[in-house]
Amino acid sequence: MSVPERFYFDVENGRERIRDDVGVEVESLEEALIEARSVIAEMAASVTTAASGATWTLVVRDAAGSVVGRLPIRP
Repeated sequence: MSVPERFYFDVENGRERIRDDVGVEVESLEEALIEARSVIAEMAASVTTAASGATWTLVVRDAAGSVVGRLPIRP
């Protein structure tokens, strides 16, 4: 049994960053990336229509603040 880890999902577009201060607790980085893909599916339409022309990315950080993944947000 592994110890849950906390990961944070920030959203950025090169000019602007929306920082996740709450995060999620999961068993592994793999689970965090699965959760991240779920978040992208939920927010893709609203983020991309809110700022047309901007390319948004979901940045996954670990509890230490290190970036462990980057996933593009596409409609």
